[in-house]
Amino acid sequence: MIYITGDTHNITDMSNLSSNNMKLCCMEQGADFDGITTAIVLGDFGLPWNICPVDSEGIHPVNKTDRYLLNWYKQKPFKILAVQGNHDNYDMIKKLPEVEMFGCKVLKISDNIFCLKRGEIYQIEDKTFLVLGGALSDDKAYRKAHESWWPQEEWSDEERIKCIERIERIKGKVDYVLSHTGTTKGIASLDAYYENDENIAELRRDSTVVFNDKVESMIVYKKWFFGHWHSDWGYDNYSSSKYVPLYHMGIIL
Repeated sequence: MIYITGDTHNITDMSNLSSNNMKLCCMEQGADFDGITTAIVLGDFGLPWNICPVDSEGIHPVNKTDRYLLNWYKQKPFKILAVQGNHDNYDMIKKLPEVEMFGCKVLKISDNIFCLKRGEIYQIEDKTFLVLGGALSDDKAYRKAHESWWPQEEWSDEERIKCIERIERIKGKVDYVLSHTGTTKGIASLDAYYENDENIAELRRDSTVVFNDKVESMIVYKKWFFGHWHSDWGYDNYSSSKYVPLYHMGIIL
C-alpha cells in the first residue's frame, strides 16, 4: 500500500510521517496503517539539507538536526521516497549513489530512504508513476545560493528532453503523476486567484509550471499529486478531481 503526502521541510513538517498523523489519515480512508509499504513525499523533503559525507550506503550527517531526522526516518517500517522540490539541497542530491529500484534508478539516502529522479517513470506496486519535481523559489532573493537555495531547482533543457523521450516511449500512458508544484490548471483549481489570465501569467514565470503544462498535454493519467502550495483539499474532493494538492494529509493508493 502506498501513502502520499506533502512537503516535510526537514524537521518543520516531519510530523507528516508520524505514526499518529498517518494512522488518522488511514482511518479517514478505511485503510490499515500496518499495510503501508511505501510513503512518498511530494518535494521539499529537506534531507540531506546540510553538507555531509556520502558513500555507497547513503548519507552520514554531521549536522545534529539532520542526524536526528535520519535516525527517526530509519525506524519507519516502510520505504520513504522523496520527490525533488525547490527547498532541497541539489548539490548533495547530485552526490547520492544511484541504485536500481522500481524499474529504473533512484538515489539512495539510506537503506529505506530514496530520492526519486526527475523525469523518470517508476513501477511501484503495479502502478506507474511519472515523477517530475522542482519549482521556482519566490523567496530566493532572501536566500543564499548553494546554502539555502539551489539554481538546479528548475529543470535543465537536457532533463526536459529526456523526460519527453520517456513519455513518448510509453505512448503517454501513466497511472499517476508526482510533482512538487502543479500545472496551471491544477494550481488554479485550488486558488481562485489564478482563474484569470493576468494572474495565470504570474504562475507561468515558473519554467517548471510551463513544463508541467506541456507534460500534461502529452499524457493520459488518473491523478496528478503535487505539494509546494501548502494546501490540502480534503478527502471529499479527492474522488471528483484529477488534481490532488497535499500538505499534511496523506492519500492511500
